[in-house]
Amino acid sequence: MKIIGLRIYPLTLKFGYIIHESFGAVGKEEKNVLLQIFTDEGIYGLGEAITLGPFYSSESQGTVIDMITNYFFPKALLGEDPFNIDKIVYKMDKAVTGHSIAKTCVDMALHDIMGKALNVPLYRLIGGKFSDKIPLRYGIGSGSPEAMAAMAKRGIDDGYKCIKMKCGMNPNLEIECVKAVREAIGPDNDISIDINQNFTPEQAIRWIHQVEPYHILNVEQPVPKHDIRGLKRVRDNVETAIGACEAGYSIEDVMKILIADACDLIHFKVARSGGFYRSKQIVHMTRAAGVSVMGSTQLGMGVELAAMAHFAVSNMCLGHAPYTAQGYGGGLLNLYDVVDTKGITDDIVTPTPLIEKGFLTVPEGPGLGVTLNPAGLKRWQGAPAIEVGKVF
Repeated sequence: MKIIGLRIYPLTLKFGYIIHESFGAVGKEEKNVLLQIFTDEGIYGLGEAITLGPFYSSESQGTVIDMITNYFFPKALLGEDPFNIDKIVYKMDKAVTGHSIAKTCVDMALHDIMGKALNVPLYRLIGGKFSDKIPLRYGIGSGSPEAMAAMAKRGIDDGYKCIKMKCGMNPNLEIECVKAVREAIGPDNDISIDINQNFTPEQAIRWIHQVEPYHILNVEQPVPKHDIRGLKRVRDNVETAIGACEAGYSIEDVMKILIADACDLIHFKVARSGGFYRSKQIVHMTRAAGVSVMGSTQLGMGVELAAMAHFAVSNMCLGHAPYTAQGYGGGLLNLYDVVDTKGITDDIVTPTPLIEKGFLTVPEGPGLGVTLNPAGLKRWQGAPAIEVGKVF
């Protein structure tokens, strides 16, 4: 089997629920990429790239398209056997430094091809099924105490056991927000807080002490991503578990955090770390260091959600952990402003991976278990498709 061509669909997504966080308003318009890689045996694989924009990842829809069409395809993919993952990753890394989201997109599609070629779900190729389904956190953007409490109750009423709050914009008000959410969801559900880098170490320590009476599960990325020493200072001076997210972008970044003993857990995203190949390395390295892992998504659609599901159920580090929630299906849930995916009919793929009662269930078809949905693609495609090589 050889790779012969690819097709790229630029996507433009406008979200029904816009997340307000310290980065700004996320979801007004997200420009993602859907990739098809074609083989000479009539099989294609799907990948999805979600950059969130240059402010977050140093990548954009334009750079992803450029990397894949002008570098990865001619230098690493054309004529190659899609099963040769190590070789392809080596060639992509040699051709391009960084650009891990573009590399993730390719990696997803290659694994999808492998599963389809062998007629098995992708999770069987990367560890088998450790868990049947994954408990998710329900995410709410920063707002008033009343608004955040109402959103939190919405998630708990639908079966979620953990609320992920976006804070870091208005520290004094957000203490009241945390209190209101705790009162709304009761003592038996968890609260996870994401600061998105917006505190100094001193601010983070002081603020976390003030919300600790409300029994916080963990606080994610309280300080700027480059400040590993500051992250460790926060961890050493509070009772609440401290997580690294943006600081742990690549496998090299995670290694530096682990060496510094700077966090209690890594908030991990397959969608930005290079795909399944690099993600396995990162997660097992993290657990070998005695640090926990929590999974998450970017703001993608059904391809990214399927990829997260396959990775999570195949991995004991994500399927069995000391937390009531692992993943975070914010993309589709925020896009449609829903608590589950049961009624979605115009995703870019079909079937849409199932989120119901706070759990994500892995698709059982070959590969990622999803196929292109022309109606959904028509709705979300933002520009003409780009074709390179031979396609069908």
